[in-house]
Amino acid sequence: MTEQNEFTAARDEELGALLRAHLSAPDDEAFAARMRVAAVAVADETAWRSVARWTLPGLAAAAIVLAVLGATLGGPTIQPPPRATAGSAAGSLVELASDTSPAGSVALLAVLAY
Repeated sequence: MTEQNEFTAARDEELGALLRAHLSAPDDEAFAARMRVAAVAVADETAWRSVARWTLPGLAAAAIVLAVLGATLGGPTIQPPPRATAGSAAGSLVELASDTSPAGSVALLAVLAY
């Protein structure tokens, strides 16, 4: 290209020759047809079509991330059953069952038979 120190509207013959050499083809009609097809494809591309192309890969990536996080953070933790308190009915049964006196055993049998 020729050196130009300032912007002018004049033609750059060297640049024009390079562009003609690279953009000309032996079959100008085939080149024009390829350019029309490319222009129509770009014109048909809407925002929703662009989003639709990325939906399946995005969902797959999200599933992989969730699986890795699930495996990393571990499975569900098993908590022990709550202990019976002394003031509840179950707590009273536990106290009767742990009583070693014969009266406690009789009371427990009576409660269980009821």
